[in-house]
Amino acid sequence: MKRRFLTLSLALLAYAGLHAEPTFYDGVAAYVNDKVITVDTVMQELHNGFDLSSVPPAEQAARVRELFPVVRDMLVNRTLILEAYEASGAELPNEVVNERVQAIIADQFGGDEAKLKEALRNSRTTREEWMKKVRENIIVMAMQQLQVDRKIVVSPKKIKEYYAAHAADFAEGAGTHVHSITIDPAGGAAAAEKALAELKSGKTFADVAKAYSSDPQAAQGGDWGFVDPATSFAAPIVEALAKLKPGETSGIIEMGEWRAIVQKVAERAGDPPSLAEAWPKVEAAVRAELGQARYNEWVDSLRKNAYIKNVDVKL
Repeated sequence: MKRRFLTLSLALLAYAGLHAEPTFYDGVAAYVNDKVITVDTVMQELHNGFDLSSVPPAEQAARVRELFPVVRDMLVNRTLILEAYEASGAELPNEVVNERVQAIIADQFGGDEAKLKEALRNSRTTREEWMKKVRENIIVMAMQQLQVDRKIVVSPKKIKEYYAAHAADFAEGAGTHVHSITIDPAGGAAAAEKALAELKSGKTFADVAKAYSSDPQAAQGGDWGFVDPATSFAAPIVEALAKLKPGETSGIIEMGEWRAIVQKVAERAGDPPSLAEAWPKVEAAVRAELGQARYNEWVDSLRKNAYIKNVDVKL
């Protein structure tokens, strides 16, 4: 089951944002009242929050351009939430921040301060900047709990109605069994054509994948097992798989300078559980849906009374 909600996920990334790429990006991305959100801040959060390693290199620039406005909007919302907290006159005790810092060091760095210092150096972040982000994350979480979580009421009726409309979403074991061959730019069109020709000549998909593929499953003959294509592959591959019947193999799929050939081995829908079995997951889904709606209302009210100007950024 796949669900995507964008509420405050960015504000909670990796506790403190220590995994961003060290490249510096100049310029302003947005103005929020009297505050500025820089392009560098957006790019740091983008690389923290979205794993681009599974995106073919030829598609990564386009993916960054697609994600940039999403991440910028999240940072605008975060800025407005922090301003609302400041306007409330509340103060976060230093002890709360210190306790959170120690928990992060214990959870993420095995209690080793030296590892934290190394991570801070690698992300060109000072400890003061990091502590500030930890503090802000606590505030954002507290504000969300106050303005969103505490105002959500999930009734049994809503759970039953949601299950009746989305029972198939809770099916266990659903997926598509996929074999793939990924040809990198070095191999080019010639290697892709040769791989396809060998498949048509009767060679097994596994043998051809081991000989030509450069994706993570090449050593396993390109066998991905049962997966959700939408979360495992780039859009052109997802589209190609949707057109195949079980047992069929695609032609050459163009992905910029990269190329792929995929085979749909099998497909299964899975069996939905009973409402009683699925109740906790259905309740969580309803809560998330209501939470998203409540969050949108809250943030819209903050935006309505704010000065926001997005800057046209060329990436």
